[in-house]
Amino acid sequence: MIGGGPGGVGAAREARRRGASVTLVERAALGGTCTHAGCIPAGAFHRAASILDEMARAPAVGVSVVPGSADWGRLQSWVGQVVTRAAALTRTTLESAGVEVVAGPASFDGPGRVQVGGRALEAAAVVLATGAASIVPQLPDPPRCPVLTSTEAMALGRPPAHLLVADAARFGLEWADLFAHLGSQVTVATTDARLLPAEDADLAGFLQILLERRGVRFLLGVTAGEALADVQPDAVLFADTRVPATAGLALPAAGVTIGPDGAVAVDAACLTTAPSVFAAGDVTGGPWLSNRARAQGVVAAVNAVGGSARFRPERVPRSVNTHPELAAVGLTEAEAGARGLAVAVGYGELATSLRGITLGEDQGALKLVVDTEYGEILGGHMVGAGAVEVIAQVAAAMELEADYRDLARVSHLHPSLAELVTEAIASI
Repeated sequence: MIGGGPGGVGAAREARRRGASVTLVERAALGGTCTHAGCIPAGAFHRAASILDEMARAPAVGVSVVPGSADWGRLQSWVGQVVTRAAALTRTTLESAGVEVVAGPASFDGPGRVQVGGRALEAAAVVLATGAASIVPQLPDPPRCPVLTSTEAMALGRPPAHLLVADAARFGLEWADLFAHLGSQVTVATTDARLLPAEDADLAGFLQILLERRGVRFLLGVTAGEALADVQPDAVLFADTRVPATAGLALPAAGVTIGPDGAVAVDAACLTTAPSVFAAGDVTGGPWLSNRARAQGVVAAVNAVGGSARFRPERVPRSVNTHPELAAVGLTEAEAGARGLAVAVGYGELATSLRGITLGEDQGALKLVVDTEYGEILGGHMVGAGAVEVIAQVAAAMELEADYRDLARVSHLHPSLAELVTEAIASI
């Protein structure tokens, strides 16, 4: 395995579980971008935003609190502790599974042959999981303020007074929401006509409204360069601009083809154009999701040791860690309709959820997309409290190929957010 992020670790554990001898090579820090500059620190940062939200709502439920504020330096320290702990857990997980970990940059010198710091490694199969790197694109008229990636945003000395976020995709929206919570004036510029064009239009529009209420300003159909003529930010953030990390790997020596977008080409078995060389995660291109990388890593490992598995991207859930959060799995209503399927949708509203009401979190909804002819669950989409956990239930049902009507028979605790699934099915 080349790469110690979710894809490489997932592949290593699965290969060991199936009895293979495994060596994992990591040139930087175990855990990859997810642990050190992605979802783990983002989740820790957003814990502070969640607490600020709870403090703002506390008087409504009879709890008196002083006005909440965040100490940026102490917050950074907390995030650092979380990252350190997550990285240590990754190492412990690999060691307990019997995976040999080798530190250093790897490069191919032939099919199945990898050089690491002067040491030659040979294997019957190789899984490439080197991830992707954040970049700042060339701007025609560079601003005078700092231009940042997510990693650099984490290390700022203080939150910027005015932040311009380039693109209204997943990571950009998460940072926009966080800094808005911390008191920054935030402007988001995107060349798209709306937020999150790959997600359900209704729910993405609702999320935009909620973020605007928090004070985030959106400039749609506008490039970051054009936005600079309208705003004078203290920093510009490119959080979603990434390229697959293939530099220095000497992939042609192994017969691995790189596509025009810089990504390693793979098939449904996660096999590259080279026999016995597989690839998983961000090195194969977007979407940049840790659970996608892990799922591909498992598929790659199964096939690398002689098994048979297929990666199903439509069954990989995705999320945007804003407040409230957005989560989804599968097809949107528009995508399903474009395929000519017998599409129906159902809704579970947080405004009528007794759990949502008791939590004081009654804004948002779950939207289920189903095929009424075959009973297939085509997709689930939610904005609101607990969206990640509710969508996990939908994703599990899709993986098990359950008929959507089967979910109506599942008994949920009451009151619970899980009941939104039952309500959505009942409305179809």
